[in-house]
Amino acid sequence: TMTATIARQFAQFVCSGVRIPDAALRAADRAMFDTLGAMIAGGAHPSVKAVADAQPRHFGQSTVVTGGLVDSDAAAVINGTAAHVWDIDDTSYTGIMHGSAVILPAVLALAQEREVSGETLRSAFILGSEVTYALADICTHDHYFQGWWSTVTLGLVGATAAAGLILELSEDQMTAAIGTAAAASGGGKVVFGTDAKPVLVGLTARQAISIARMAGAGISGPERAFEDSRGFLKLLNGDKAEKHVLSTLGQHWRLVTPGLLFKSNPVCSAAQAAIDQMQMLMSELDAAPDDIAEIRAEVPELVYISLVYPDPRTPQEAQFSLPFALACGARHGRVRFEDLTANALGDPSLRSLMAKV
Repeated sequence: TMTATIARQFAQFVCSGVRIPDAALRAADRAMFDTLGAMIAGGAHPSVKAVADAQPRHFGQSTVVTGGLVDSDAAAVINGTAAHVWDIDDTSYTGIMHGSAVILPAVLALAQEREVSGETLRSAFILGSEVTYALADICTHDHYFQGWWSTVTLGLVGATAAAGLILELSEDQMTAAIGTAAAASGGGKVVFGTDAKPVLVGLTARQAISIARMAGAGISGPERAFEDSRGFLKLLNGDKAEKHVLSTLGQHWRLVTPGLLFKSNPVCSAAQAAIDQMQMLMSELDAAPDDIAEIRAEVPELVYISLVYPDPRTPQEAQFSLPFALACGARHGRVRFEDLTANALGDPSLRSLMAKV
């Protein structure tokens, strides 16, 4: 018997009605509420308001954080952008990514439109997350280190599976949807420090809904989208694939282990530990920012390749700047929302402290 393709194995997992353990249900509740909070905060961000103004939309049943009811496609774009715009949404180290920010806006918009139960919404979120993070395990961290932004490259596949569950796709339709999502995946980390980063999250959430709808309408997709010599693993992962991971679907729940990092600062996850450490040092030494002569930070490669702006000039760049994060940690013990403004970034005392890193 031929081994089922990766796309079909994912489809079988999502469509099987697998029992979700209580630990995964609890983990999903926390992730969904955390992401919803990030979305609501994002609704006040000027970039999200600009996206809402620019987005073609029609009246529908889906709520947007900028206010009102719109169609699910528009809601996914606006709410997806809002979920990630402050960069305070959760992080999975399974794939070094923000899966919840893509998956929840997609399933929430579609669930409201379809008027499905909260239980169905939660199941879709969980199974979409597990597909996303299992694919991350298949690809390993090499995918991220090659320059791909795993939030959208892997998140599109999982969000499509989640949308397909809400649309009640058959196994064949789900396989087509997942294969199409794999073929459509792309997105580089070059977007870091620009508005395009959160916008790509919103666009990916919308694309997931569209792909699932097309599959439900009978549009076929490439079943060997991962394995083919012209497919995802060859083109986006150097042909590396830890396929044994597939046997753990439904057994190892990645929302539980390794779980998610929930941020307390609206900056890249690579800066969170440094901020905490700076706050502890300042407290232990009973020091003031003016007492600091120099800050020396020794960081792993992941931090170095993620925090790429040593001298940030915009709030978006500051979210990916170790000197900014450490300076804020020294001054306030954390990075505050009000620190991410042009005026705050231009403060001479802040610039002076950043220069000491």
